[in-house]
Parts: sequence; C-alpha cells; structure tokens
Amino acid sequence: MRNLNLVGKLWLSLSLLLLFVLIPLEYALDQVLERFYATQVTEPLLYHSRQLADMLAADEGAIVAAPMMAEMVGGEVVVLDEAGRPLEFVGASAVVPPEGTVQAVIAGRTFTGQLQTPEGRTFIVTGVPISGGGGGVLLLAPADPLRQSLQLARRYLWLASGITLLLGTGLALVMARSLTRPVLAMERATRSIATGDFSVRVAVDSTDEIGRLGQAINRMAAQLETYESNRREFLANVAHELRTPLSYIRGYTQALAEGIVTDPAEVRRYQQIVLDESIRVGRLVDDLMDLAQMGEGGMAFELIPLDLRVPVEQAALTVRPRAEEKGVRLAIDLPQPLPPVPADGGRIQQVVFNLLDNALRYTPAGGEIRVTAEAGVDAVTVRVRDTGEGIAPDLLPHVFDRFFGRRQGGRGLGLAVVRSIVRAHGGHVGAESRQGEGSTFWFRLPRTRE
Repeated sequence: MRNLNLVGKLWLSLSLLLLFVLIPLEYALDQVLERFYATQVTEPLLYHSRQLADMLAADEGAIVAAPMMAEMVGGEVVVLDEAGRPLEFVGASAVVPPEGTVQAVIAGRTFTGQLQTPEGRTFIVTGVPISGGGGGVLLLAPADPLRQSLQLARRYLWLASGITLLLGTGLALVMARSLTRPVLAMERATRSIATGDFSVRVAVDSTDEIGRLGQAINRMAAQLETYESNRREFLANVAHELRTPLSYIRGYTQALAEGIVTDPAEVRRYQQIVLDESIRVGRLVDDLMDLAQMGEGGMAFELIPLDLRVPVEQAALTVRPRAEEKGVRLAIDLPQPLPPVPADGGRIQQVVFNLLDNALRYTPAGGEIRVTAEAGVDAVTVRVRDTGEGIAPDLLPHVFDRFFGRRQGGRGLGLAVVRSIVRAHGGHVGAESRQGEGSTFWFRLPRTRE
C-alpha cells in the first residue's frame, strides 16, 4: 500500500471499510433469515401439535382428526401410545421417529428439532406429550421446501450484497478521485513553483480546508512572482547603477594614467570626478547593505531618548557646503526644545541627510530648502520642504520605492532607506507635492512615554 498513489490508498481504504461493514451485516442478516424461516414453520407445528394433544387427551377418538392436522401444516403425523410405540391409523406417517425424540415426549417434555431419514429426507419435528401420560403427538414438516426458500433468500441476499459492494467500491473510487483531484492539482502547482514557474495558479472551487490551502498556495505563488520580478529588476538596476560610475572612474582614471590630460586644472577636475563617482558607488553599496540588513531584520538600533535637533543639525552641516556651492539656501527652523523620541541618532541623521540630499538634487539655484519640526501629543514630525519642480501626481505614491529616483536622475535608494529606517523605529513617512511648487517630505517618530 506504500507504493500506491493517493487515489489508490483512499479507494482501498474506503473499500476495506465497506467490506468490514458488509461482511458482519451479511452474516447477521443470514442468521436472522434462518431463524425467521424456522420460526415460521416451527410455531405452527407446535400450535397444531398442542391442539391435537389436547384433543386426544379429552377423547381418544379424536385420532381421526390427526391426518387433517398434518395436512393443515403440510406435513405428517405420528401418535405415540403410553409405551412410546407409534399407533396405526389412517393417514399415520410411516417415518420412524428417533428414540431420543420418543423418550423426551413420553417423559413429558416438548421437543423441537430436525430429523433425517435413511432415505435422505429431512423433517422439522415438534413433539408434544399428551397430558395424563397418554403418549404424545409428533408433527413432521418437510424441511426441503424451507431449505430451498432459505437458499433462494440467501442467494438474493448475497446478490444484493455483491451489487452493494460493487456500487460502494465504485462510489469510493469516485469520492477518492474527487477528494484527491485538488490535492494533485496543488502538488503539480507546487512542483512548478519549485522549478521557478511562479505564474501557475490552483483552481479553487470550495471554501473548506482544501480550498483555503489552495488559496494559500495561490497567495504564495503571487508573492513569489512579485518577489522574483522585484529581484530581477533590483539586480538590473544595481548593475545599471554600478556600471555608470564605474565607467566614469575607469575612463577618467585611464585618461590620467596615460597622460592624456596634462593641464593642472583639468587634472584636478578629472580627479574630483573620480572622487565623486567613488563616493557615489560607496553610498550605493552602503544603501544596499542597509536595505538588505533591515529587510532581514539583521540591523540593530540603539534606541535612546533623542532630541531631533541634534541629527537634523548634524545632517545640515554635511549638506550645507554643497547647497552653498549650488546657490540653494538651507534653513533650519526647529522649535526649542523638542520632546525626546526613542531613536538611534546615527540612523535618524542618515534619514535627514537622505531627505536633504534628495531635496538638494531637485532644487534649482536660487531656491530654498527648509527643515521644520512639530511636536504632537504622541509623536514628533520633521518636514523637509524644497522649492523644486515638484512630483507628478501619478508618481507621488512611488517616491519611496527602490530605484524610483533613478528614473529622475538620482540613485533611487535614498528614500527607500528613509522609509525602512523610520518604519523600523515604529514611525511613518510621507510626501506631498505640487508640480511647479516644490515638494515636502516628512517623517514622524513616536514620543518617549513617561
């Protein structure tokens, strides 16, 4: 049975269960049927035997009615005297009763049993003593008609059982296939998923446990399909992002190494480009590492009560030289004091830096970047507003997606890192923008509870 498939195992189990029920039931019905037929013959024999015995006890002349009594039950009659000898009369049976039967009746006991003659005939015998010690009455009914009727009934009973067994095993096969069909479909689907085909789906047509399992497999396949698509896009984007700065670094470094550029000003410009691109690669790698660690839950945060003015001002010090070089005004407008929030200062500084870096990238010369904060009842909200070109409404919901910024000329990971760090602190991020009026990015962190 170990090598059978699921349909075979279910069918065999249901068929064996049906057999275990039918065989005892068949035996019980056979016994009931046999007793029924025996009762239908024995009770009339006993009744007429007692009637004839009572008549003979009252009047010996009633023996003339004995053949009529035998004819009423379709059998033969034997009347015994006090010594147990059969009396001779018209219509008396020629069958010689067994000695044990005669002795039981003469002794005053009622007898019921079967008798087989030397000629092979079989009778059902009832013996009733005549009251007052006057002998006894034996009525003999042929058992062959009873046996034939019983055999015919048994034949129909076994035929019905065979048909029931055949229909039952067929129904068991249908049930086994109907029960295992969705399971086999799920097995094929999971095998396809295991080979990398995440587009496969299971047809779900029920709401029971099997239906819910199919829905879970479909959800898993959809998630894996999304994950695989994101993974491929992620790898393609990473390759693209690394290829561009590495090609710059290789090209300008080669020009410097081969002495193609000799003018000191050009050499310094080439060196600065190489340095900027190497910093860009470093930031990209750092962002990728941060996203990977936070996605796997492997990044540890040291949460302490933190005044958000500290990471904001430190991030502003880092960005301010670039802002001044580009001609963008950087304003920090924070209320004092701010209520503390449980946070990792280094990571929150990274959040503010990424938001400022993103704002600086899209703010033209002469524009302004302003950082503000607002303390609420349960949280502190920091906003970074720029006067850049703004974001289209259809793109706004995706600004925190990985590599979204790459389409706009950025690295495409800074805002994704912002969202991951803030969510790891139990906070929220968001963006508001109108095209031509600039954008506002904000993050909110829960306050320290007393």
